[in-house]
Amino acid sequence: MKEALIMIAMSALATLGFSIVFYVHPRRLPLATLSGVLTCGIYLLTRHFLGGEFIPNLIAAAVGAGYSELCARLTRVPVPVYMLPAIIPLVPGSRLYDTMFRLVAGEYEAAAASGLATLRIALGIAGGIIAVSVVSLFIRPRKQTLRKR
Repeated sequence: MKEALIMIAMSALATLGFSIVFYVHPRRLPLATLSGVLTCGIYLLTRHFLGGEFIPNLIAAAVGAGYSELCARLTRVPVPVYMLPAIIPLVPGSRLYDTMFRLVAGEYEAAAASGLATLRIALGIAGGIIAVSVVSLFIRPRKQTLRKR
C-alpha cells in the first residue's frame, strides 16, 4: 500500500513536470495532473487484481483517454492537452532502457524478451486510447445533429 501511494505521488509530480514542459496553461495544470494520477491509480488497481501488463495498461489508457475527452470538452481545449499528461505514467521507459541496454551488451535473447514486453505495454496503451477515440468519434456527430434541430 505504501509503495502504491509513493508511485501515485511520483506520478503526480512527473505529470505536473511534463505538463509544464508541454506548455499546458497554468489554469489547466490541476486537471492535467489529475489525469496522470488517475491513470497511475487505475493501472496499479487493475494490475493488482488482474496481473500482467497488457490489460492493466489498456484499461488505464482507456480511462485516461475518456477523462481527457471529457475534460477537453468541458474546458474547450484540444484533447492532447490532457491526453499527453495522462499517458506519461504508463510509458515503459525503464523497459525500453533495459531492451536497449541488453541489445548493446549483445544479449540478444534477453533483449528480444524485454522488447516484446515493451511492445505489449505500448500496444495496451495505444489500444486503450484508440478504443475511446473511436467511441468518441461516434458520439460527437450525434450531439451536433441534435443541437442543429
